[in-house]
Order: sequence, then C-alpha cells, then structure tokens
Amino acid sequence: MTSRFRRLIRSGTFCIAVSLSLLVFPEHLPWMLLGWIAAFSIQQVRGLRGWPPLALGASFVIIKWGDWAPGLIILVLVMLACAAADWTHRRRPWISSRALTGVSSLLLAGAWIFMALDWRAAAHTSRHPPFIEGRPVLCVGDSLASKGFPRNLAERLRVPVTDVSFPGVTAVEGRQRLAEGLKGRPQAVVIELGGHDFLKGRSRRETRGELEAMILESRAAGAEVILFEIPRGVVMDTYRGLERELAREHDVELVPDGAIRQLIFFSPLTPLGLTGRKLSNDGLHPNERGHAFLCDRVVDALERVFGRAILRER
Repeated sequence: MTSRFRRLIRSGTFCIAVSLSLLVFPEHLPWMLLGWIAAFSIQQVRGLRGWPPLALGASFVIIKWGDWAPGLIILVLVMLACAAADWTHRRRPWISSRALTGVSSLLLAGAWIFMALDWRAAAHTSRHPPFIEGRPVLCVGDSLASKGFPRNLAERLRVPVTDVSFPGVTAVEGRQRLAEGLKGRPQAVVIELGGHDFLKGRSRRETRGELEAMILESRAAGAEVILFEIPRGVVMDTYRGLERELAREHDVELVPDGAIRQLIFFSPLTPLGLTGRKLSNDGLHPNERGHAFLCDRVVDALERVFGRAILRER
C-alpha cells in the first residue's frame, strides 16, 4: 500500500469520524466521546500526538451545546486537561511518556464511566410506582402523536389510553389540554411537545416553563411522566438539551430524541429510506410503520416505570 493511498484512507476515516460526531444523537454521545478517547490512546501508544483527538471530542460537545450534565462537564474537563498535558509534554517533556499515558488513560476511563452512568441515569427515572388497574395513560402531543402512536398504544396496554393531542399545538396549548386530560386521573402522562414552540419562535425559557409546569401538575395529580426529547436542528440544538435537562432535574423517564430523528432518516428524503424500513412518507410525520415504532419506544418507557404489569398479554 503506497503512502499516498494510506494518507487518503486516513483522511477519509477522519472526515467520516468528524461527520458522525457532529450528527450523533444525544443518547449516543458517550459512545462518540469514547471513540475519540480510544483514538487518543492509540496515538499515544504509537508515540504520536494524542492531544488532537481529545481536543476534537471536547470541541464537538461544545459545538452541539446540549444538556451540560455533571458527568459530561467532568469528562470534558478531564479530556481538555489530558490534551493540555500531552501538548506541553511534547514541547518540553516533564514526565516519562509511559507514566503520562498510564495516568491519562486511568483518568479518562474513570471520567468516561462516570459520565456514561450519569448520562444514562438522567434519561431513566428512579420512580417505580405500582401499576393501578383501570387508571388510564394520557398522551399530550402535536401532529407526531395525534391519532398516531396513542392508537397503537391502546392495543398494547391493559388500561385505557386517552389522546388529547392535536396538530400544531405548542406547550402552552398542550398544557391547557393536559388540564382536561388530568380530570380522568391518569397514572401516566406521555408528553410530546416543544417542536412547534421552536418553529413559532418561542424562547427556550418560555417553553421550559410550560413543560416544567406540565410535569409538576401531572405529578400533583398522581401521574408519572414520560417525556419525549424533541430534536431541533441537525448539529446544534438551539434549546440546549431542554427535555434531557428537565428529565434529569425532575427524575422523569425520557424517550430520547433518536426516536423522532429516525422518522427523518428512514424516509424518502434519505438513502436509508430506500432500504425498505420507511417510517415517514414526508420526512417528518410518521406513517403507520412510524406510529408503531414510536409506540414501541413509549411501551419500553412505560414498562421501565411500571413493569410488565401494565402491558396486555400478547
């Protein structure tokens, strides 16, 4: 293999890694960072510069500007510190290379494990109330939910499903619909809102206030909350990980944004939609297969909260 061909392979691999890092879903962020940490370790073992992969990985987190959970903050700081140590060591060695590699690897491994566990815990509630026969599940959403996955959900659960979703609603309008739905004393509320707030120019602060109020009002009514993480943008989320932040602060079960993003990726607008697994016909709104897919994600969330008792025997 010629040196020129090897350079082309390395350049292509680097471009692919950068593209995937920028497009990665929040739920897969730990694995993206693990990839750049692994690249750092490989570079150090080969005696090459290790700091660029760490600096790149940390910069992608800053560019994406999502939810700054404690574990993520610690990992990014450790990555930048190890990158700085490697950079200064190559300019003027101040410790043996083997010792630097060992210490950096231990620090990065520990910080990554903590971050991965913290990131996962933020998306899953620690609350597991007993399932109550007869009390419904309430769904509040926009066109992604209206007459869609709640209809599928009714066939999967042992309790009634109430759908007060409506196309185009914002969090403010959804909160009004929630008030009506809470009169039925649901034991769980599925919230899929916030996309139209972004489209209509509402601020993050306003949307956060409405969603937080919906969580608190649902809890006050004795219902647990399943919250959809809404994707806004391809690379950077202008609402800065709003739903993930709320899930972490209020101990709410989250349906990660990868669920809705797949409606886009598996549509006629992308090559993945040509594989036969088409979840949307217009690149956003789910078709029948897409409704079933979203329903599966909600069923998984409800099962994690209430156990298999809430599921209908199949």
